[in-house]
Amino acid sequence: MTKVLVTGGGGYVGNVLCRQLLDKGYRVKCLDNFNKGQCDGIIPLAINPNFEFEYGDVTVADQINEAVKGCDVIIHLAAIVGFPDCAAQPALAEAVNVQGTKNVINARNSYWKDMPLVYASTGSVYGKVEGVCTEESPLNAVSQYGVNKRVAEEMVSNEENTVSFRFATGFGVSPSMRVNLLVNDFVYQAVTNKILTIFQADFRRTFIHVRDMSKAFTMGFENMKNWKHKVYNAGANHLNWTKRELAEYVKEHTGCFVHYEEIGKDADQRDYEVSYNKLEAEGFSCDVDMKTGIQELIKVSPILNIRHQYS
Repeated sequence: MTKVLVTGGGGYVGNVLCRQLLDKGYRVKCLDNFNKGQCDGIIPLAINPNFEFEYGDVTVADQINEAVKGCDVIIHLAAIVGFPDCAAQPALAEAVNVQGTKNVINARNSYWKDMPLVYASTGSVYGKVEGVCTEESPLNAVSQYGVNKRVAEEMVSNEENTVSFRFATGFGVSPSMRVNLLVNDFVYQAVTNKILTIFQADFRRTFIHVRDMSKAFTMGFENMKNWKHKVYNAGANHLNWTKRELAEYVKEHTGCFVHYEEIGKDADQRDYEVSYNKLEAEGFSCDVDMKTGIQELIKVSPILNIRHQYS
């Protein structure tokens, strides 16, 4: 039975991914140090005989060297994610996002150089884009998060048997919830505070549900030998919405007040359409549409107890 190592498996995406992998009959080793303090989501998996948890930090080479032993695939999620967290802890962000990725690559190459490695990159590597964004568009990351991810992605892509996904902005319900993602935040604020304040309302962003992010990772290692490229944009054209469109839909279904503000900007300069043709040509499609994802978030938001994400 194939054993998959998921670094950062206790996080927002990792919690969903570990469950999908177990449901598909894989054995899973989850490596995490719970930097955010949220460990509750992964606890129910501990009783599954095909699940193994290992406390570890990708910045500690000895720990990742040990973690890869006995594994057949690596899905590397562990990261300091997003502009705000990277800006608040720049040294930690570079240590985790860049050196941590280098440690994963070195551990994999020392143990088994041909082990499939799937990497979670981001659309933030592009920065400001003119026209439709494709995998060939220049990488002009403007935030530390985008720069760190670009450097790490390049390291991964220089290795054989790897694939990286430049994900659109994630959204949706996870056992380890994040509300500091745009769609999740809109819904949480609308349900909790009954008001949304929107800047750069007509900026366009593409999105991908967390369940579809997990689906992409699994398809990545299952089909790696047959896929034509090492890097793919991951999202869907029908998930390309402006902030105004999102706010008005959330307003319609929560009754919140929406205030459009002229102050504020997106540090990653994301205001463009993205082509997902390459990944779609490999057979990938997003299953969860925006309206379904928002309805699920509306149901979940009243029971969230956010302890740390705005601290």
